[in-house]
Order: sequence, then C-alpha cells, then structure tokens
Amino acid sequence: MKLTMLDRSTYFKGLLLLIKADNLVTEGEYKLMTKIGQTLGFEKSFIERAINDLIENEFITNDVPVFSQKSIAESFILDGLKVAFSDNEFSAEELEHLTNIATKNGIDREWLMLLISKYLKHSDTLNTNEFLFVNKYLKDEQEETVDIKA
Repeated sequence: MKLTMLDRSTYFKGLLLLIKADNLVTEGEYKLMTKIGQTLGFEKSFIERAINDLIENEFITNDVPVFSQKSIAESFILDGLKVAFSDNEFSAEELEHLTNIATKNGIDREWLMLLISKYLKHSDTLNTNEFLFVNKYLKDEQEETVDIKA
C-alpha cells in the first residue's frame, strides 16, 4: 500500500504538532523533520518554512491526525517516538499527543505503552536518523503490518 498525498500531509502535520507540543524545536527535531518531509516528497523550502513558523503559526490546528489505514497510524507512532526522543526527552505533552493519535486511529493504549517501553529499552539503536518506518509505505511492495515485536 502506498501513502496517499492526504496521508503524507497528515503524517507531516502530525509530527509537526508533536514537536510543537513542548513549544520548543530543537536542532535534532529540525534535522529529523527535514529528513521526514523530504522522504514524504515535500519541497525543502516548504519543510523549512513549516518548521521555522511552527510555534507562531496560528493556522496550524491541533486536530488529531487520522490516517486512512491503522497500519499507517502504527508507523506514525513509531516515527513519532523517533521524533519525540530526538531531543533526548519525552515530555508529558508528547505522550498525550501520541496517545490521542493512537486512540483516534483505533490503536490499543496497551500496545502504545508496550511500544514506548520497548523504545526506551532500545532507544540507542532506534534513535538514529538512518531509517524511518514510513519508508515501507513509499515503496511499491505491499506490506500489511508493522513488526515491533522483534
């Protein structure tokens, strides 16, 4: 399954809202969001403007992102954890944002908490910019699930 343009936009906007949650955009978040935006096919100037204007932009609503497929939402949560931990902190606001997204997209809260605990345990390995979970939806191959149980 490939990501639709709406899902791409929702993915990027949802991650922008995540880094906005603590009202601070760190260098790590900026770099990772730039990579994600480019991976999703957005112009570099658009990405930079969106990040630079994020805190003051009154037109960005805090609507909880809803994706066309639950599996895309699961990948979003995984990439969201990468973004949230890119500044080596995980704030209560970021947790609340990811929890709201999980709930709105039919993802079990218990799955989310298990995922966060696994992420914390393996953050040294996972917290790199070398890979993004969304990449699987940008390829032509069809995959149905995100394997986080390994």
